Amino acid sequence: MPRIRFAGVTKSFGDVTVIERFDAEIPDGEFLVLLGPSGSGKSTMLRMIAGLTGLTGGTLEFDGRKVNDLAPDQRDVAFVFQSAALYPHLSVRANIAFPLMVGRFRWYHHLPVAGRALRRAFVRDAEVNRRIERAAASMRVTEFLDRRPRALSGGQRRRVALARELVREPSLYLLDEPLTGLDGPLRTELRAEIGALYHRTGTSFVYVTHDQDEAMSMATRVIVLNDGVVQQYGTPGEVYESPANTFVARFVGSPPMNLLPGPLFGGAGDDVLIGVRAERVTVGPPDGEGVPAQVAGVERRGAESVVAFRLGPPGRSGDLHHARIPGDVRFAPGDPCRVRPDLTGAPWFDRRTGKRIESVTRPTITTER
Repeated sequence: MPRIRFAGVTKSFGDVTVIERFDAEIPDGEFLVLLGPSGSGKSTMLRMIAGLTGLTGGTLEFDGRKVNDLAPDQRDVAFVFQSAALYPHLSVRANIAFPLMVGRFRWYHHLPVAGRALRRAFVRDAEVNRRIERAAASMRVTEFLDRRPRALSGGQRRRVALARELVREPSLYLLDEPLTGLDGPLRTELRAEIGALYHRTGTSFVYVTHDQDEAMSMATRVIVLNDGVVQQYGTPGEVYESPANTFVARFVGSPPMNLLPGPLFGGAGDDVLIGVRAERVTVGPPDGEGVPAQVAGVERRGAESVVAFRLGPPGRSGDLHHARIPGDVRFAPGDPCRVRPDLTGAPWFDRRTGKRIESVTRPTITTER
């Protein structure tokens, strides 16, 4: 279970810089999530860790050992791709056994008749079969061991792909958006199984996703990327509650963090924004306390409702903000209302640079009617 250290790591393809200089140290045993929109460089960073893509500059270390020039098979890592990538002509059992088979590969395995016979003998080996059965049981695919991949559903194939990497017992798991293309309930189920696998093995995981719900629910550490630049590195709580800039504030969270005009809430200067999460905003009647606003929409989500609103009197255009409220609400689009955000510990941002700032006059909420 290696401690991963990035020291000035960069990656370019010709004149295009995909990963700008990055420095970080990932402790042993972490579930690290690389989070960002498409094209942000997260898959490139994962492939650099695996050794599938070389570094342009800097050093990558596992437990203090430089691995820049090590081949993928020398890094003791398992890589799970977006697609299950199973061998269609092999049974599930043989697919799971394949990483173990590769370690003992000899030239005569290429011979058609001999190769088939040797594969059958290999998977009947007591130790190999024990590891196959254990990996299959962990991913709940034991009953499918004698089937071919075409007889499995999409979720079952993903489980087989995970079992195939689990059988190797590597020191590091790398997963590149393994839940892409699955429906909601199945994504939730497999997300829970991957989390359980992490806690069961105690092995380090590096997981790529653009889904911030996956990141927040699974990670112990998160790296947020955008356009090849690391925006923030921290725990899910730090990234959610204390975003480093407005990009992180808006990208992480559903609905995204509200960026409210500072002067309206006691901040000095028009170039100041205050960040408030939707669950910390109260929406009340137009004759109540708070700042005047107009309801733009209501999204009912069962146990809670999300109210979209714009600040100012009815008819005024402006940025859309959100409040998450328990239960149902009686507001409708177009209704006037008053909003009252809880500004305790709220982060402040520079509107021009987007960066978080620390020294701002503490706010006093406007309560005029």
